Amino acid sequence: GITHAFVEEFKSVEDRDYYVNNDPAHSKFKETLGQVFEKAQVIGFTDRTFT
Repeated sequence: GITHAFVEEFKSVEDRDYYVNNDPAHSKFKETLGQVFEKAQVIGFTDRTFT
């Protein structure tokens, strides 16, 4: 099952897409924590709309 969950809010879809696909800090975060968490779920939303 899921061992951890993260809720993230973004100002825009473009901000979310940058964070998910291009942000070097996020890439490092995923790489580092991927070694710690067995299975994580991320819940993201923009303007009160969950994605």
